[in-house]
Amino acid sequence: MRRTSLVCLMAAGLALLPISAVFSSAPNPTPARQSKLLVDFESDITVTSDPLGEGTNRASVNSTADFVAEGTKSLKLDVTDVGDWHDNALVIDLPQPIDIKGHQVLAKDVYIPAESLNPDSTEGAWWQLTPHVTTTDANDDTVTAETWLGMRQMAAGWNHLVWDLKTGTDTKLTRIAAAISSNGARPYTGPIYVDNIRVYEGTFAGIKPDEKLIQGFEDPAVKDAFSGAQAVEVNTDKQFVRDGNSSLKIDLTGAEGGWTNDVARADDWGTTLDVSNATELHLDLFVPEGNQPESWNELGFVVIGEGGEVSVPSVGFLPGQWNTLVMSLTPDQAKMLTNVKGIYFIRNQDSATPWRGPAYVDNLRAVVPNQEPPPTAGE
Repeated sequence: MRRTSLVCLMAAGLALLPISAVFSSAPNPTPARQSKLLVDFESDITVTSDPLGEGTNRASVNSTADFVAEGTKSLKLDVTDVGDWHDNALVIDLPQPIDIKGHQVLAKDVYIPAESLNPDSTEGAWWQLTPHVTTTDANDDTVTAETWLGMRQMAAGWNHLVWDLKTGTDTKLTRIAAAISSNGARPYTGPIYVDNIRVYEGTFAGIKPDEKLIQGFEDPAVKDAFSGAQAVEVNTDKQFVRDGNSSLKIDLTGAEGGWTNDVARADDWGTTLDVSNATELHLDLFVPEGNQPESWNELGFVVIGEGGEVSVPSVGFLPGQWNTLVMSLTPDQAKMLTNVKGIYFIRNQDSATPWRGPAYVDNLRAVVPNQEPPPTAGE
């Protein structure tokens, strides 16, 4: 196996619109939440990037303000000609393990210039980042484990990317790494920029003080608003309910094929919540271990508002625990949605492996900073 060379970088401890629509500056959708900065690229740290296995380092320091989320510097990754799936696009070995006890959410800001996304190509496009982290054992710092956190889609402009950590891995962090991918016939044509890598206290699952509930799936009649290839019902089994008394069960058993948005769809469930001042929408997802396909698989959702739709493209998740699917909103997207009327789901997977059981969703909600605490689900 070819080894990469190491360098020291500056770093420290629409109608249908995608969530990563261009932000004029790096978004901070949850400013009131407690977090711990892991890497901000302002002081020395060793970073490597060799996605094509060339034995060279494609990582460098950027000081162009347009590509910096916070401070004066960010990390520049030259991913020119990188197509398909490649690991080692980003590897950060921390000088000392960082204690992240009590922090279960990883976030990073990624800026992609439009010219880096092969804009002259006529091929279909997808642009993805998949992190994997190395953490210590809770009882022995010399024992480490690596966890893959699931793919996130990206687009031109600022992408605020959020992942749930695997339950039980909130110990000490020793390495942050990531794979990058695209349509193999449409490789990247320039650099991307990474900044503001941090972990948030607690989890994002469940209704938080800066959120307002849109749909808690508490009314049994809400299932009648749905149509599509997969049957839905209101679930009252508490092991699959995040808050309140019920959740929405989507029976994916036997679902196969590649990408589809014909999963379950509610076009108009009536007036719920005006989200015109929201910065993000969140939805909790639980897939019991073993229900997911044996090979790679992803889920996403699209929110329907009075003026159009905004999507969370299909993304990876961790089975056996609550995940929070995050939809960051530009001010224009939030105003376009206004009242949320409905939702539909997106599924993508290896076409050779079908789903083996249902998935559950709960708590579709809006992040609205500087508001009064919301009622709990069911009230």
